Amino acid sequence: MISVSEQINSYLSEYGKVWPFSGNVLVAKEGEILHRGAYGCANVELQVPNNAGTRFRIWSVTKSFTAMGVMLLFEQGLLHTANEISSYLPELELKEITVAQLLNHTSGLANYSSMPRYNNRLLRQRMAPEEVLELFIREPLASQPGTSFAYNNSGYFLLGLLIERLSGMSYREFIHRHILQPLNMADTGFDDNRTLIPGMASSYQSNWDQLIPCEYMDMSSIATAGSMYSTVDDLYKWDQALYTDKLVSPETLETVFTPVLGNYGYGWFIDEHLGRSRIHHGGAYRGCRSELHRYPGEQLTVIMLTNYDIVPVYPLTERLAGMALGQEVPLPVRPEAVPADGQIYKDLTGTYEGYGCRAEVKLDGNQFYFIWNEEQAVPLYPLSETRFHSTWYDWECSFERSGQGQITFLGMDKTKE
Repeated sequence: MISVSEQINSYLSEYGKVWPFSGNVLVAKEGEILHRGAYGCANVELQVPNNAGTRFRIWSVTKSFTAMGVMLLFEQGLLHTANEISSYLPELELKEITVAQLLNHTSGLANYSSMPRYNNRLLRQRMAPEEVLELFIREPLASQPGTSFAYNNSGYFLLGLLIERLSGMSYREFIHRHILQPLNMADTGFDDNRTLIPGMASSYQSNWDQLIPCEYMDMSSIATAGSMYSTVDDLYKWDQALYTDKLVSPETLETVFTPVLGNYGYGWFIDEHLGRSRIHHGGAYRGCRSELHRYPGEQLTVIMLTNYDIVPVYPLTERLAGMALGQEVPLPVRPEAVPADGQIYKDLTGTYEGYGCRAEVKLDGNQFYFIWNEEQAVPLYPLSETRFHSTWYDWECSFERSGQGQITFLGMDKTKE
């Protein structure tokens, strides 16, 4: 009988024949590692393959560590999550927003990482904490605190400042001393763009049908919301520790894993998949993507890290979970193109703008494509009149029309000619 490891390895090998794929994978159940695999290149230019110890940026999986840092301070009696953040950071004058609301993305704060001026240029610059604060702290609230879920890097930036204020340490020192060191996570740390990190994967995006180095981002502005790197083995140590009281009590863990609005607890999404309870988080930006999925009822863990911006790690992680649970997962296939009316193409062409980003949708002969932020070209083929698929990698996108005839693409509005 074919093993789970053989099934997963066969699937990912076949996937790599259809679509570009690079990264590391770990699947474990009931404390036993079922599959650990490394695929593709950590550095394409030098043809350095990924190996079991390759380090990847994990982006927003950082939030699970930041949330745990806050709960460690809670257990030390230094804060209460029901208290307003202004109780601890009075200079911010945020009198309506609680620590809990920052943790579960219900604060209503403006999200600085969605602001045009940030995406246009500031993310490439070294920024002091005060400069990041200035981006959002005086902006009107997007919603009344506690009334709606909106994923928000501003809240987790503030939680990092909270950890520093109450602990008297830097965020990095606190997380290292109280989480990484006790769990022996020696291959996990913080990327500051100024430190040489041995074994770190280079990050890539695509241009037409080839890989190119990812655009530079200075990590100072993402800090406590997404600046960490790790390996699949270290993240497995993190996962396994969350079944124990090594860091905090079972009662505190229950609070962390209790969903509120948006199926989000403290640093984790909590939902169901394949008819089973699931706790998970992912991260994606500037080349690297990460997913850590936990099925506590089965003690199943699936971790995927990639250094290719074009690898859809979320659905792949779900498929690997299905294999580990004994389900049949069909091999990857390329969707069939459908004929498209030339007039439809012409209606969709134009410039779309939003969040400081820009997509120019064009038609050259029979080839439909868009140019992202004036630097990355993505050729598409039609799946329907509104749905399109990349000609090279495993990704599809849609155009939407409002009742007033406005067309949107990737969440951005088409500008008037």
